[in-house]
Amino acid sequence: MPKKKILVLYEYFYPGFKAGGPIQSLVNLLLAMQHQYEFYVATTAYDMQTATPYPNVVCNKWVNTQLTPNALPVKVWYSSNIKPGYKELLQTILTSGCTTIYINGFYTNYFLFPLLYLKLGKLKNMDCIVAPRGMLTKGALSVKPFRKKIYFTVIKCFGLLKTVRYHATNTEEVQEIQSMFGRSSSITLASNVSKPPFEKFRQSTKNNDELRLVFLALISPMKNLLLLLQYLQSCSNTIVLDIYGPVKDKAYWQQCLQAIQALPKNIKVHYKGDAEPHTVQNIFTGYDAMILITKGENFGHAIYESLSVGTPVIISHFTPWNNLQEKKAGWNIDINNKEELLTTLHQLSKMTLQEHNVYCNNAWQVAKNYYEQSKYTKNYNNLFS
Repeated sequence: MPKKKILVLYEYFYPGFKAGGPIQSLVNLLLAMQHQYEFYVATTAYDMQTATPYPNVVCNKWVNTQLTPNALPVKVWYSSNIKPGYKELLQTILTSGCTTIYINGFYTNYFLFPLLYLKLGKLKNMDCIVAPRGMLTKGALSVKPFRKKIYFTVIKCFGLLKTVRYHATNTEEVQEIQSMFGRSSSITLASNVSKPPFEKFRQSTKNNDELRLVFLALISPMKNLLLLLQYLQSCSNTIVLDIYGPVKDKAYWQQCLQAIQALPKNIKVHYKGDAEPHTVQNIFTGYDAMILITKGENFGHAIYESLSVGTPVIISHFTPWNNLQEKKAGWNIDINNKEELLTTLHQLSKMTLQEHNVYCNNAWQVAKNYYEQSKYTKNYNNLFS
């Protein structure tokens, strides 16, 4: 029996990585479900904020793409246009032969045009699924809120979402979808597919001379790097903070650089540039804790991958990874409470090697439990059925 064909729509895809979590989510999903479905991906030939196309990528035709050496090939259409036009995207969808389209995110032609095609009857008998990818969190909606309010109001007024189904990756996102689009929305809950954790947690190498922290995320207001740097200006502990991640907002990064210059001598900050996905877990093994006081995460791949190697995390309450203190696996802090963060850093700094090892083991156990309890095959079959 031939596999059902699923067309994935998102502006960024492998080999890109600068757009962060959604790319990793999609790659993990396609690899996990490759034997159940035949996947097609319509995307652009560009990584985020990059004017040069990927090297060695054939554009404007369906090409077999190998995501990992042992994976089945995925058919990908890499558009040579950073913003594909109305006719081009319609032709791409029609030539795929897929009967289900799986849209990721809201603010691009890959979301808006397919909804127009459906409304105008240009796509017959097409099932349409929309995955918000964290774009409906309070933190995400607080960025350019007036513009986003008008955008969603217009879309709902024209009835563009009447026939779509939604993919939520956690119960919070179910509530966010219902809040934005109504409680009668058709929603399937299927958690993000993650990488497997390390076979065993890495032993702590913490020393009392300095605390080694790592920030690994997009550099944008959503991730709250500037607030972290401002809080560190009042920190008395000796800390080395390494920053990894592409600069999404250049003006915001300039503010961060100014804040770095204002830090006291006991705080050392290094910008390490981008981190390719296959290096991330190994990067985390070199630090005492990962820190991300984000305004909101739909999943938080970087948080999971830090836990998955046994590196505790210091994060906000706006992620699925809560109650970490009770588990002695990390810390969830109030992002508006500077003293809480400084107290956490002081406590971590004073931990013995043995105490820190307990947190490392428990962090790894949290990720291991998540991975083993994930029922993604059943849930994604429900989503794509």
